[in-house]
Amino acid sequence: MQAPSNQINLGTPKPWLEKLPILSDEIVREPCDYIGALPSKKTLNVLIDGLNIWYKVPQPQVDIIKSVCELLHTASLVMDDIEDNSDLRRGEPAAHMVFGTPQSINSASYAFMKCFQQTCKLSLSAVTILSEELAKVHVGQGYDLHWTFHGEAPSEHDYIRMVDGKTGGFFTIASLLMKDQATQNEDLNMQDLLLLIGRFYQIRDDYMNLASQDYTKAKGHLSDLDEGKYSLALIHALNKSPEATKVKSLLALRSRQGSLSVEQKDGIMRSLAKSRSMEYVLEVLEELQNEMDTRLKDVETQAGEENGILRAILAKLRVPR
Repeated sequence: MQAPSNQINLGTPKPWLEKLPILSDEIVREPCDYIGALPSKKTLNVLIDGLNIWYKVPQPQVDIIKSVCELLHTASLVMDDIEDNSDLRRGEPAAHMVFGTPQSINSASYAFMKCFQQTCKLSLSAVTILSEELAKVHVGQGYDLHWTFHGEAPSEHDYIRMVDGKTGGFFTIASLLMKDQATQNEDLNMQDLLLLIGRFYQIRDDYMNLASQDYTKAKGHLSDLDEGKYSLALIHALNKSPEATKVKSLLALRSRQGSLSVEQKDGIMRSLAKSRSMEYVLEVLEELQNEMDTRLKDVETQAGEENGILRAILAKLRVPR
């Protein structure tokens, strides 16, 4: 019987010397693809269609802008859920609860890079818009996370400035990219209106998180209180409630416990009721709604054409009382 040879078979494949195809990005995309496939209102896509009534951007560029904005939004949701320790997104497990935190972070980071690659197909100025506005989004998110981590309630002015960067940034990106590619009405001033829509959208979202049963199903019971977010209602209560000290104590306990019990969250809501903080937010939303209607009419006059899509968006955003 012949003894086994100790020599290496030089005829076998040597992958370290071969020119190999690059890896598919399918695995990297999975967390973002998972969130992107969940039911969504596609508000940014509808907004872009509304803006195009005036800007008349060619369809290939519109498709790129929609893809960029959708991917940006999806990536931000993946990162938000990780940063907020949120287990649910749209009633389903958050991406990091399915694919793990490291893979989800990598997927969101990859999505941001893909957005820049797609924007390069538009123009150099479009790339500049994306980089400048996305930086503002991260600054806004940074302040939100800072206040939560340190248990520092912002002033109403600082809260609105944070919203202008964090939430308003996505509306601004969509608007500026459309304006950059416009074939008509290139000088149309949309930014004041879009700024108000961003503020309304975030304040409304914060309000509905505390008031809506649909939000309870999608994100959990009073999830913003568990995440330590300082909504406008909470900021008002901390300044106006006769039980402000109690609210501060409960928020401090949230930081130590990691979350609040149902009874603790209900206690905060009773304090908000005593300061009429939810009513205060409804008054703010009504004032914003009236101002958005006025600004939209101004832009329609400037453009010389009514915009049924933007009017429908504002009507759909109205909070039922």
